[in-house]
Amino acid sequence: MATTTTTTMQRLDVSIATGGALFLLPDPVTCFRNATYHQTQTFRLAHGASAALLDWYTSGRRARGEEWAFARYYSANEVFVGGVRTARDVVLLDGGAGSAPGDDDNDNGGGGTHGLPRRTLADRMGPYACYATVLLYGPLVQGVVRELEARIEKTSVFRVKEPLDVLWSLSGVHGDAGGRVVRVAGKETEEVKKWLSDALRGLVDVIGAEVYSKAFV
Repeated sequence: MATTTTTTMQRLDVSIATGGALFLLPDPVTCFRNATYHQTQTFRLAHGASAALLDWYTSGRRARGEEWAFARYYSANEVFVGGVRTARDVVLLDGGAGSAPGDDDNDNGGGGTHGLPRRTLADRMGPYACYATVLLYGPLVQGVVRELEARIEKTSVFRVKEPLDVLWSLSGVHGDAGGRVVRVAGKETEEVKKWLSDALRGLVDVIGAEVYSKAFV
């Protein structure tokens, strides 16, 4: 039976002047079964501008049994500071029919991957059900950056028998804009939301407790 897939598309292009700020803290993207989603976001910061940019997605409507059941998810975020691109973060998840190890190689019957089971999107992304990326730039978010750096210094690397409920990392970006990238993965969306709410709490001093509380209700 032939089916027609409609792609849901979102484009966002924002410019932030010196001394200005953008705090983009949306709800996570949750794709329905067989959905195709395409998002491109471009942020152009002047020197001295600030931004906290959250981009996150879930495995789907798990209450309806739709876990990693969408067809395709694409999200691209680009940040320019003073006209120079300092970050480009792209996520592409293709549900398709799954993939097998070595699929990129030509297999004429003599390869060792012939007959291996194909890996679904759920196989590749599990056991986590929610992934988030936060881009932090500028003077107004340095309190949050310092807190995250203090946390990461106290983090110990150790072997575990089972995956942790929440994993996170912190890294710098190209250039001298003081930017940071935070990546988070969690077994439950609520666990990631709670982690983000706590980690970004320093923004309360900038935007106020009432506005901040609405971001993670």
